[in-house]
Amino acid sequence: MISARNFTLVYILLFSLLLFGSLLNVNQWPDLSVQWLGYGLILLLLFAAIMAGWFNMVAQACIRFLSVPRTEALQQNYVLESMRLFQSFFPGVGRFFNSFSLVFGLNALILSGLGYWIRPSWLKANPLLIKAATLPIAQREAFINSLSIAQKLAVGEFSLLFMIGALIYGVLWALTLLWPVYVIFYRQGGIKACFSSMGQFLRDPLRYVALILILALLGIPLFLVSGLAGPSNLFLAIALQFLNLLLQVFFAVLIFLYGYQVIGKPLPPEAEEADKPDEFLNTPPAP
Repeated sequence: MISARNFTLVYILLFSLLLFGSLLNVNQWPDLSVQWLGYGLILLLLFAAIMAGWFNMVAQACIRFLSVPRTEALQQNYVLESMRLFQSFFPGVGRFFNSFSLVFGLNALILSGLGYWIRPSWLKANPLLIKAATLPIAQREAFINSLSIAQKLAVGEFSLLFMIGALIYGVLWALTLLWPVYVIFYRQGGIKACFSSMGQFLRDPLRYVALILILALLGIPLFLVSGLAGPSNLFLAIALQFLNLLLQVFFAVLIFLYGYQVIGKPLPPEAEEADKPDEFLNTPPAP
């Protein structure tokens, strides 16, 4: 209901998809260098800024829907109310950019470490996997059967290491699933928010696991279908990508609803300011 009445949440994701699609050309990735690392850092910070603003919009949509009577919320001009969510974007960037940059930077380091660990096996299996991907599905089985024992071992080693790496990252992702909620709702820093999410898993394992299962049962089938469909059918690829954007909005709304209804109501904006010393009051008067 919240995501359907706040369609502007999709606009930000669609803009991000178009922006990063134009900035990243996977067919022309440069070799690893200082320039490439700097370019990647700029993209990471840009992504963190967009996500900080977008998650703040999601949080404000949830607060607005849950803090007013249901009949009043349903009677509002939801088109106008939805457009007003854009007012929460830039304040979210300014307030939560540091925390989002820190968490996304840690994610990039973890993924880089796992990628460096898997890289040797990937280099051996990559030519075989690329060739298998270019063949029609009917010919792939024959190609796999024609591989030598050493080639099959190379592909099997890469598959095993990739699954282990995906499992490690998946567990970390699941345990820190609620970190955006703690950052925006409860004004915690990025690292503390990740540990708070782990603590919430220990306090409420049943509902936490149920939340993860909902996300997995909806997200994994769409991911597999998108991978099987490929770019051969342009209309189907666009439809699946749009469905994925809607699913991302639903995921974000779901974790913020969990935080609001299970963890507790969010801190008011003035609570953050109340913890800061009043520099004007502590400044001695001018002579």
